[in-house]
Amino acid sequence: MNPDLEQLKQRRLVWRGRDAARPLEARASGWPELDDRLGGLPGAGVVMIQTPPGIGELRLLWPSMEQQSRLTVLIAPPYRIGVEAWLGGGVAQEKLLVVHPDSTQAALWATEQSLKSGSCDSSCLWLTQRLQTIQARRLQLAARAGQATLFLFAPPALDLPQLPIDLHLVLSPAAQGVRVEVRRRRQGRPLAPFTVIMTEHWPELTRPQVHSGRAPSNPQVQPGAGAI
Repeated sequence: MNPDLEQLKQRRLVWRGRDAARPLEARASGWPELDDRLGGLPGAGVVMIQTPPGIGELRLLWPSMEQQSRLTVLIAPPYRIGVEAWLGGGVAQEKLLVVHPDSTQAALWATEQSLKSGSCDSSCLWLTQRLQTIQARRLQLAARAGQATLFLFAPPALDLPQLPIDLHLVLSPAAQGVRVEVRRRRQGRPLAPFTVIMTEHWPELTRPQVHSGRAPSNPQVQPGAGAI
């Protein structure tokens, strides 16, 4: 056995295929379409979400976060966080912590510390560059140690290697919510794309187009309208 590899294993920095067989406790996402197909979101693990910004990616998480008793930590968000929107999504202001690190390394450190602290149920980190395998593994171990879920947001064009993560979702805008592609999951095959309908929670996502001063008989929807 390579001594360097053995040392990494002892430090729990090597991800092995048989680790995938270990079940993770799931928590309800609050969306029937998502829960029916996935059984919920990982209760202690890493979820990669590749998405254009502002199409409803945060709305997808709010029903789950509303049930949390500990903090939600937002790390390096690329835009100003609208507290009113989070309150409208059911996330209490006193349970929301926003961190603005001054470097990528500081962002990764803050994320790892928040996850393993035991004081948060979920952390969100916005990536701007490719994540290394060993970095992802450290975050995964921290999430499991603190029984927290890490949501990694990445732009669609970002090239991602095969990382030790628990769920990989790719989002795109849809007329009444978001279109979800399950590209990878720990306990199952990838899934065909489906749409999470959000109009029950946010009716403003469906807006009729008005022509010639009168409402059409068959209202059309604006893809992604009003999404955050």
